[in-house]
Amino acid sequence: MKTTIDYLKDRYNEEKTRFDHFESKSARLLTFITAVIAALTALASYKSGAIFHPTHPAYVIALITFLIGSFLICCAWGHTLLSLKIGDIPTMPKSPEVADWLNAVEEEQQLQYIFKCYRKTLLELSTTINDKSVALENAYTELVLSAWMLAITALLYITMELIK
Repeated sequence: MKTTIDYLKDRYNEEKTRFDHFESKSARLLTFITAVIAALTALASYKSGAIFHPTHPAYVIALITFLIGSFLICCAWGHTLLSLKIGDIPTMPKSPEVADWLNAVEEEQQLQYIFKCYRKTLLELSTTINDKSVALENAYTELVLSAWMLAITALLYITMELIK
């Protein structure tokens, strides 16, 4: 039984490390996306918001791709916030009552209780991490799509400026 508990303890530590990794990645991505949103806001106000007053069909397409790209970056920001959502982080029981009870019972009961705690906590922690992973994956997908839309916008504007 001790070998099993050691194994579960190692898995628990790995999952906690994985949890911290996702939290860190989400925080960095949130900072990056916030900066991109600020840059888009500044870009939209450039030349008194000329992007919102298209004078040629190519500029209409550029406006549409800009709006889609902006919408997608906002969605990515929202999904990143979801991945950072503060909630109950599954942890092992740590109350003084549990410690006292473990101290008072036989070793076999202790090991059985600890085994059940690790098993339950690992399942909950893994589920929490997987939820964060899905939200973060959605944010990355939206970020890529947004980059494509904004690249098309830039390409259209550059082309139109070169043609003038």
